Amino acid sequence: MILIVKNIPSASQEDELADFVAPALRFCFWLPFKIGHILKTDIFCLKNPKTNGLAFHGRVFIDDDKAGRQAIKKLHGKRFNNKVVEVREYFIRSGKNDRRAGQQLVTVEILEQRKGDRRCHVKHSNQVQPYANVFDARNVYQVSRRARNELYDE
Repeated sequence: MILIVKNIPSASQEDELADFVAPALRFCFWLPFKIGHILKTDIFCLKNPKTNGLAFHGRVFIDDDKAGRQAIKKLHGKRFNNKVVEVREYFIRSGKNDRRAGQQLVTVEILEQRKGDRRCHVKHSNQVQPYANVFDARNVYQVSRRARNELYDE
């Protein structure tokens, strides 16, 4: 089983991560033997492109699934180097199961439509009203007060 330890401090080392997880693998508090062993640990960094913020996460490879579930229960919400971490099971996603992989390409006509037209499937003529209220919640285009005054002045 692979555990992911989310939101660890940036200065964390892999051996510190292993020392954090190792006590959770013990069978009982007073018994010395363990029910699982740590095979490998690694730390990776993810960058948020919108905020340019960095998030550090650690992966811990454990040989027994039962020990992994026990470690998740014991470590979730605990402090690691003065920071509260979230521990979950790490799932390896397959490219075959990705919904986005088999999507059809969008035609240029759909991309050129306005967002309101795409959602309502309403066909409008290409004529643009000079004073249309495009922020109407019901997607009904109302003529502005200025246009109404010009209409009644005639």
